[in-house]
Amino acid sequence: MFASQATTAPLSLRGAHLLNAVLTLGYVLPLYFSKYTRLSFSKTPENDGTRSKGVSERWRDDPAVIKARLSSVSLSTIASLCLVGYIIDTGLSNALGRRWDTTALYLGFSLGNRNLPVYVVTPALFLGPLYGRYLSRDLPFMAHWSFNERKNAFGWVGIRNYIVGPISEELVWRSCLVSAYRLAGASSAFLVFFTPVSFGSAHLHHVWEIYNMHGGTRQALRRAIVLALFQFTYTTLFGFHSAFLFLRTSSLLPSVSAHIFCNFMGFPQLQAELRWHPHRRRRTLNLSSCFTPWVDLYAIQKLCLRIVLA
Repeated sequence: MFASQATTAPLSLRGAHLLNAVLTLGYVLPLYFSKYTRLSFSKTPENDGTRSKGVSERWRDDPAVIKARLSSVSLSTIASLCLVGYIIDTGLSNALGRRWDTTALYLGFSLGNRNLPVYVVTPALFLGPLYGRYLSRDLPFMAHWSFNERKNAFGWVGIRNYIVGPISEELVWRSCLVSAYRLAGASSAFLVFFTPVSFGSAHLHHVWEIYNMHGGTRQALRRAIVLALFQFTYTTLFGFHSAFLFLRTSSLLPSVSAHIFCNFMGFPQLQAELRWHPHRRRRTLNLSSCFTPWVDLYAIQKLCLRIVLA
């Protein structure tokens, strides 16, 4: 429905789909190949996920696990760039007689055709949460902002969440996959609304971690499925936004900066902010109006958890 493949496209749409599967699986599956990247859990009773770590367990926030996984995704990303870069370079040289300079532009390795305004688009969507943090004096260098409480942001967790994770994911799912589908002649609507689905799907493997963290029971499985589907939904929605920025600017930088910012802000919790600051209810709602779909999604997640765990 969205794709419009050109007759002279250097890459077929079927080939782009195959490449999509290869790159997505190539990013996720190696996380389970090695004992150093795999998580391990001991059998525990049903719990709310806040239990203490066992001696023999390996959790995703363990420094050793993070280091091994960062190495894995870095190698996967480099391999993806080499593969897609070669495909694009070969396809463009055959079709247009161009070489690596155009390949780099296809991959978004440029400053783009728009400057500062595009970098405030994503923060503008978070005006409500930012205003809530301002009211709570919880923005950097304000009264309730504590460096000690956020020390993980400057350790291996921060390197994963704010540097390697966003950069590698944007390189694979925006730079590589969007560029590959462009080479296949896909329409802009297809690029914005289809390519992020595989990005969201790449987060479904967290169901295994959530299932084990909550005790490995049938109820834990229900909880894991709901939370994983919730994560799939909001990562896919973010993918729409990121793909749009990538196509709009012809640069990967706005997508990476948006990804880092969203990881830093976390998921908006409008209902909590309204409870904390009832005297600023109207202004908070007005500033959060752009985030209405996210608010509804968060409410749906809470409702689903109540239903499946009842």
